[in-house]
Amino acid sequence: MHEFTPEVEAMAHEIMEYSLVRLRTDPPLDHPKSPEELFALAGNTITAEGLGGHQTLELFKDVLATACISTDHPRYLAFIPSAPSEYSNRFDLGVGASALYAGSWLEGAGAVFAENQALRWISDLAGLPESAGGVFVQGGTIGNLSALVAARAHARELWPEVTRWVVAASAEAHSSIKSAAEIMDVGVLLIEPNKS
Repeated sequence: MHEFTPEVEAMAHEIMEYSLVRLRTDPPLDHPKSPEELFALAGNTITAEGLGGHQTLELFKDVLATACISTDHPRYLAFIPSAPSEYSNRFDLGVGASALYAGSWLEGAGAVFAENQALRWISDLAGLPESAGGVFVQGGTIGNLSALVAARAHARELWPEVTRWVVAASAEAHSSIKSAAEIMDVGVLLIEPNKS
C-alpha cells in the first residue's frame, strides 16, 4: 500500500496526464446526474477484487467527474469555488502529493505557519488588531459553525448568568446557521428582511 511500485508509477503518470489535460482545458459547466443515471453508467464500484487504478481513473474521468459541476467554470457562482487561480489549482497537486495535515503545529508546522501568514495579511487588510487570528475552513457551513461556537464561548465569559442562547439571523441566511444552532443546542430568531 505504501510502496512506490512500477504499477503505482504508471498510475501516477496517468493521473498527471489527466490533471494536465483538465487544467489546460476550459471545461464545460457540466451538470449533476441522478443516482439511477450514475448507477447505469458506473455500476457497482465496490467489489471484492477492487477496480484497479486504471479502471478507477477511467470511471472518474468519463462518468463521475462529468456528473459534477465544474467549480472553476466562469459561470459557476454558487457555494465555494475551487482554488481561485491557475497557480493554486496546480499547487493543489503538490500539496496533495505531500500528504500534509495542518490540524495542529505538531503535524503541520510548515503549513500552519503559511496559513498564519495568510491570515495575518488578510487581518491587516481588514484593519483587524494584532490579536486577530483564525483558520481557513473548507466552506461556509463549518465556517458558520466555528464562528458561532467561538462567539458563544466569548459571550459566556461576558455574561455567565445567561443559560440559554439564541442566534439572530436573517430569514434569508444560509441554511447552515439553523443546522449549527441545532448542533449547539441554541435557539434561532429569524429576522424578516426589510422588503424595500
